Amino acid sequence: MKKISWITAESFLDVDLPVISKLKNSYKIFWQIIINNDSSKDYVNQLIPEFGENLIVKYVYERYRRRDPRLFFITYKILKTAKLCVPNLYYIDGFMLPWGPLLMRLLLPKKTVVVACHNVTTPKGGSLQVISKIAMNFVLHKFNNIHVFSKGQKEKLEEKYPSKNILLAPLALKDYGAPSVSLEREDLNYVRFLYFGIIREYKRVDLLIDAACQLYDRGYNNFKVLIAGSCDNWPTRYAPKIAYPEIFEVDIRRIPNDEVANLFARSDYFVMPYQDIAQSGAITVAFQYNVPTIVSNIPQFHEFVDDGKTGLMFKSEDATALADKMQYVIDNHSRIHKTLKQNQADFVRHNLSLDSIVEKYINYFDRF
Repeated sequence: MKKISWITAESFLDVDLPVISKLKNSYKIFWQIIINNDSSKDYVNQLIPEFGENLIVKYVYERYRRRDPRLFFITYKILKTAKLCVPNLYYIDGFMLPWGPLLMRLLLPKKTVVVACHNVTTPKGGSLQVISKIAMNFVLHKFNNIHVFSKGQKEKLEEKYPSKNILLAPLALKDYGAPSVSLEREDLNYVRFLYFGIIREYKRVDLLIDAACQLYDRGYNNFKVLIAGSCDNWPTRYAPKIAYPEIFEVDIRRIPNDEVANLFARSDYFVMPYQDIAQSGAITVAFQYNVPTIVSNIPQFHEFVDDGKTGLMFKSEDATALADKMQYVIDNHSRIHKTLKQNQADFVRHNLSLDSIVEKYINYFDRF
């Protein structure tokens, strides 16, 4: 049985967790989970069940901020520890910035390293945009075995590096457990639109706010917009745009995992007004809880949403186009909602089942 030395940054833990829960039946895995300096082991322990003898889990605490030079020694130790089990291959999900890419190249055997690249192209306005772009370019230049999570990112990678050994396997659906509420509520006389996730400039929550206010100006008040997620500049950038507080439900904070399922269970449609994205984990949550999506018509969403069938699309960066689509949804909710849910469920069953995703990993790993 092949051995894999696996390294996962905490921010990608929910990406790797369901995959490893299946892969441990085919490989012996030594899994290092890197915990952020501001996180806690209790939070991670809630996510990691006992998997059996084929999986050894080691927690590593970074302890320091990214700019602290002592982080060099922690990253060095992580990579040296990864070699101790003498693996057949290494899988790394998280660049361990700022020292990770360089130390990976110096310490690990290039031919057996697989690097997960979530953003082959870095979205404008993304976190640590400049340093992330530099690190990505370094990794793509220095390593040959690359995992991407969407067709669009694979095409971008092949344009720049046509000779790479690419694994294309999408994100597994993100499961936050069963909800304790449902849409069988007394207040079904309105439609609830949800935005969930970290609020960044490129995700264009401002468009959703503007669209909702336009709808209210048109005489619509039988809807709610629920915005839930953390934001660094909510009071100055977004709050002033809310002209009609009565149609908004705002929850600006990091949403705990045990509250996510209920957010989706309470909502009718999930809105993603992004102007750019590599791939989105948030859309997989909507698919997990079978909540129809309304997305901008950027190319990255076309592989998930067939407009009018598995979801709805509107013209990117156009608040009026989003308002028009939300108005259509409100006017036709009772007619289209059930069909959208059924079509979305069919798409998930055929394209995003965990077994089909894990099979892609196995086929790729077995070629080493």
